[in-house]
Amino acid sequence: MKRPPNLRDRTGFSLVEISIALGVAAFCLLAILGLLQTGVTSEQATVGKTAAWGILSTAFSDLNSIPSGNTTSKAYKLSLTKSSPQTIYFTKAGIPTGEVGSAPSADSYYCLTVGVQNPSATFASPTLTRLLVTWPAKADPAPGAWPTKASGSVEIITSLLRD
Repeated sequence: MKRPPNLRDRTGFSLVEISIALGVAAFCLLAILGLLQTGVTSEQATVGKTAAWGILSTAFSDLNSIPSGNTTSKAYKLSLTKSSPQTIYFTKAGIPTGEVGSAPSADSYYCLTVGVQNPSATFASPTLTRLLVTWPAKADPAPGAWPTKASGSVEIITSLLRD
């Protein structure tokens, strides 16, 4: 005849142990979900800055490649003789949506603002130039002014010297 099993010989988890394990798992899951939002926000900011730096690099190259006999760039038609800020709008892909000074279009996302200090038609002295890319473009809809309400921006202040 078999003896009945002893209650202490039984294996398994108690309800208290299961409740504690579920509580720890829920706490860890909430911490991971909280970090998910931070990661998405950081990724969006990085993508925006990468595209903006690409626009700045292209605009700087355009200004830097102006021949000594000209005062206007080839690609974006930026002038080194204008004292007021010049604006060009770009899509999220970095494609210009219009000419210098035109209003933003429906797909404009970035705004390039170029300012030239002490503009001159001669290239005997360095020309101090400020290039600023802000986004979203519609935050500051006033062309010809420096943007102030953008959620993101990158900027270069440089000196252009021509022979």
